[in-house]
Amino acid sequence: MIKGSQLLGRAVIDMEAAERLGKIKEIIVQRDGERVAGFIVVHGETIVGTGGTRQMIPASAVYSIGPDAMTVRGSAMKQGLAELENLPRMSDIIGHKMVTRSGRLLGVIDDMLINGADGTVVGFVVGEGVRNKLENIFNPQRPQIHGYVRADADLHVGKDLIVVPDDELMQGEPSTHEGEHKKATERTDAADSHPWEERALEESTRPSIWTRRTGTPSRARPETPAEPGLKTETARAVENTPPSPAEDIARETSPPDREDEAVTTAPKDQSQA
Repeated sequence: MIKGSQLLGRAVIDMEAAERLGKIKEIIVQRDGERVAGFIVVHGETIVGTGGTRQMIPASAVYSIGPDAMTVRGSAMKQGLAELENLPRMSDIIGHKMVTRSGRLLGVIDDMLINGADGTVVGFVVGEGVRNKLENIFNPQRPQIHGYVRADADLHVGKDLIVVPDDELMQGEPSTHEGEHKKATERTDAADSHPWEERALEESTRPSIWTRRTGTPSRARPETPAEPGLKTETARAVENTPPSPAEDIARETSPPDREDEAVTTAPKDQSQA
């Protein structure tokens, strides 16, 4: 089991050409939310995230994910690239708030759990968001909720919220199912077997739930005070106390809407003022 955030920045190696292609910049997800569809790989990018060249690699080309690099089969990298362009990214999923059907706010999705053996998305990690993390600095005794929601749960996904069944929050992180992991590893060692390809080419019977956040206009500030946002159970313990410095900071540091990351790098403007 590996977190999606741990894959970002990992080296990508074409094992057939013995060539380093770059590093993982973004994870592309199938619309059913249950499989990794591919990766955006960048080469030569500067430390501030500009420049360089980018390419998309389908999940079917992945051979293995190791502790230091992801190896791919260069001969399979051209398959299904057109479809990847319109699929959602991990960054489109991160930031959604999860609410149970009974009205309990679980928290905010801040990561994905991926089966490194075949690219299956196991679940979505539930975090506390920027505001609650800042509040925990000033009040470390507050109870905290940590866990994940399985990707195959009956999720109802909206623009910013996800409604989940009341009993779908799994406490802690999932244990690595040794039997399944060992069996998948054994298949990977076979010369004629490619678990990532087999899983990526499966047809899903589940309807699409995720969409890309493209062309989202900037939200105008309302002239009238907005209704207060939902509070997690861990925040309710302090809701009757005077505003802390963390609350003021959190209002100013709440993350803006993310625009979709371009796959190609625009040429730099060479004109000078």
